[in-house]
Amino acid sequence: MELYQLKTFVVVAEEGHLTRASVRLHTSQPSVSAHIKALEDELETKLFIRTPKGMRLTEAGERLKHRAENVLKAARELKLEARNMGDELVGDLSLGLNTDAEYLRIVPLLTSLGEDHPRITLQIQQRASTSVQGAIRDGELDCGFIFGEPRFPEINAIPLEKTRFFVAVPDIWKDRMDHGLSGLSDLPWIMDPSDNPLQQLIEPFFKSHGIKPSNQLEVDGDEVIRVLVAAGKGVSFLRKNEVLAANRIGQPVHALSFDELSIQANFVYLKRHDEDPVMHAVIEHVKRCWEVR
Repeated sequence: MELYQLKTFVVVAEEGHLTRASVRLHTSQPSVSAHIKALEDELETKLFIRTPKGMRLTEAGERLKHRAENVLKAARELKLEARNMGDELVGDLSLGLNTDAEYLRIVPLLTSLGEDHPRITLQIQQRASTSVQGAIRDGELDCGFIFGEPRFPEINAIPLEKTRFFVAVPDIWKDRMDHGLSGLSDLPWIMDPSDNPLQQLIEPFFKSHGIKPSNQLEVDGDEVIRVLVAAGKGVSFLRKNEVLAANRIGQPVHALSFDELSIQANFVYLKRHDEDPVMHAVIEHVKRCWEVR
């Protein structure tokens, strides 16, 4: 039997559904079915009962799932031990960025990591916070940055800082700021429609201040929002570094501060990677760049 067959077996058991398992494994449903059939043939044991609602483990499947998990764990431990045997750490890790690289201190991270561990390579992907978490859980990413707390129990989080957002107002509407948020409520508000933890702050924020913007422009992506605010196309929520960047590319942008517009920034990774020396090295350098313990 092959390790990939055991992995497929465990994932199908966890998902209880061939289609969901195929998405998580990044393969086709027929391939997932073929892996399960080949494993059942080799073991001469029925592992699943196919039902209209999905896949249910047989009694034998329940018992063998634990054995399969132990085999996969042993394979991971073997790989980790091999990494530890060398004089120098070697490995590739995929890293998800939920916002701009400048804010996440990626250049200092790459510089610091490269000086101490030149044979560790980070493969960087840009994703939203929710997507970063899902990709880590499903094995598409090894680690990443998110706003808010992890949604999945198998993910560890290292708190970096409380990230503050500001109401960013283009210079053409500067005079309206004298009236507070009520003076801005009828302006275009540029919002990110994605499943972003920041959005969880916005509705309570508007409600607590008694306003309901009627003119909303939905834009996907921090950089685009920043450019539109700088061009005077609307009001939005930006971090301090984004307000400064907007000032560099357009007309002056002003920031209104509110205590409730803050959210935790975290570095996240799978709990089972706790023993991985390459992950440990990356974590230590993230902490160093963010000056956290």
